[in-house]
Amino acid sequence: MRDPIYILGAGPAGMAAAYRLTQLGFPVVVVEREDRVGGLAKSIRYQGFILDYGPHRFFTKIPAVLELWNRVLGSEQVTVRRLTRIYYREQYFQYPIQAWEVLRKVGWWESLRIVLSYLWAQLIPRPAPQNFADWVKGKFGTQLFQMFFKGYTEKLWGIPCTEISADWAAQRIKGLSLGQAIRKALGWNRGSVKSLIDQFQFPRLGSGQLYEKMQEFLLAEDQKVWLNTEVIALRQEGSRIVELQLRHLQDGRETWVSPSHVISSIPLTVLVQSLRELPPPEVLQAARNLKFRNTVLVYLIVEGSQLFPDNWLYINDPTVQVGRVTNFANWSPAMLPNREQTPLCCEYWCNFGDPLWQAPEEQLLALAEKELRQIGLLQGQKIRGGFVVRLPRTYPIYAGSYKEDLATLQKYLGQFENLQLVGRYGSFKYNNQDHSLLMGLLAAENVLRPGSHDLWQVNSDDDYQEEIKVPPPPAKVRR
Repeated sequence: MRDPIYILGAGPAGMAAAYRLTQLGFPVVVVEREDRVGGLAKSIRYQGFILDYGPHRFFTKIPAVLELWNRVLGSEQVTVRRLTRIYYREQYFQYPIQAWEVLRKVGWWESLRIVLSYLWAQLIPRPAPQNFADWVKGKFGTQLFQMFFKGYTEKLWGIPCTEISADWAAQRIKGLSLGQAIRKALGWNRGSVKSLIDQFQFPRLGSGQLYEKMQEFLLAEDQKVWLNTEVIALRQEGSRIVELQLRHLQDGRETWVSPSHVISSIPLTVLVQSLRELPPPEVLQAARNLKFRNTVLVYLIVEGSQLFPDNWLYINDPTVQVGRVTNFANWSPAMLPNREQTPLCCEYWCNFGDPLWQAPEEQLLALAEKELRQIGLLQGQKIRGGFVVRLPRTYPIYAGSYKEDLATLQKYLGQFENLQLVGRYGSFKYNNQDHSLLMGLLAAENVLRPGSHDLWQVNSDDDYQEEIKVPPPPAKVRR
C-alpha cells in the first residue's frame, strides 16, 4: 500500500481535495486542529440553533464546483431569498452598491458632489493606482470613496486605505457603474440594466453541512479524518516533504508520519516556520512580513422575530465597531428550533494585541448589544443568550510588501514536488468559498496529473474561470 496523501486542514479546500482524491482512489488522511470539519465555513450548535461563522452564501459560476456542491448535498439544500444591504447614515443601501440608488437617496446636493467628483476623476485620470484609495477614487471619484469605501475598509483592515494594495480593490469591488447610473438618471441609458441575484442555494442545516457530508463520505470509504490534531513540524529532504510531526490534542501524543504528498491549507506563515530545516533568512522574513486580520464573532439570541429582512448587513457607521451583522433567521428554517427567537452574529475585526481580541466574553456581549441598540437594529427586545468565537488569521492583508514576500515564499515552497498550497490560509488569498473548493479539486487533479493546474491562478483576477469537468468517478487507482 502506498503512503497516504496528508491534507492539512479540513476547510473547504482541504475537504474538496480529500473528496476528489477519494473518488480517484488515493488513500488520504485529513488532519484538522479543531473538533469539527469546515474551517471558516463550519457550523456550530447553540441552544438548538445551527449557526455559521458569519454569512457563507453559496453562488458560483464554476461548473466543477457547482457539480461538487450538488453531488454532495443532493436534496439537502434550500433556496434562500437574497437581501444584503449597507447601513449608512440611518439608511439602507443595496449591496453591491447600486449607484442610481445612492444618487436617489442621499439628496440632490450630495448627489451633485458625487457626480462632479466622478466626472473630475474621469476627466483627469490618475496614474496607475498605488493603493486601494487611489483605485477607488480613480474609478468612482473621491466623494463616493469617502462615503462608502474608506470608513468600512479601514474598520475591516485596521490600516489606512492608502496602505492597502490596489490589488484587493480590483479583486473584490465589482459591478458598480456610476457612469451608467448617471446616464439612467438623465434618461440616456437605453441598454438593459443588470439586476442583482435575488436568491441562492444553501445547505439545509448550515454551511458546515456540506463538509460534514464530505466527511461522512470519506469515512464510509475507509479514509481517515483526524480531528483535534495539529501539525508540529514538516521534515524535508531535497525536493520532497518526507515526514510530518503531528500532535493529538486530546492526549498530547505525538507521532511522525510519512506522506506521499502534502496538500496544506494551514496558514502559509505557520507552514513556513514549521519546516524542520529552517529556510533561508530571507524566506523566514517574508513569512514574518505577511499579516492576517483576526475576527471576533459575537452571537446573540434575541427574543422576537422579523428584526430585519436581510441575510446580513454591512455596518458602515464610524460610531460603532461592529462591521457586519448576520441574521440567521433569514437563511434555512431548519437551522432554527423556534420562530420566537432570532440568532444574530456580530463581526468585529482586530489584531492579536488589540483590546477587542483580549476582551472577556461578558464585555463583548454587552458591546454588541449596546451597538445594535445604538444603530436601531434592536429596540426593546431582550437578549436570551449569547457566546463569543475568536477566529485568528481570517483575512490575509494585502498591504506593504506582501506581493514580493508572497513571491519569495511561492518560489521557495515551489521546489517541493509533493507539496501544494490551497485555500485562503494556505495560499494567502482572499478566497470566496467557491475559489477554495476549486483549489482543492485542482490540487487533487495535480496529484493524478502533476503540473496540470497552476493553483496560484485561482482567484488571481476577475476573469479567472478555469473549467475542469468532474465526471463520474473513474476506476479507482489501486491504493
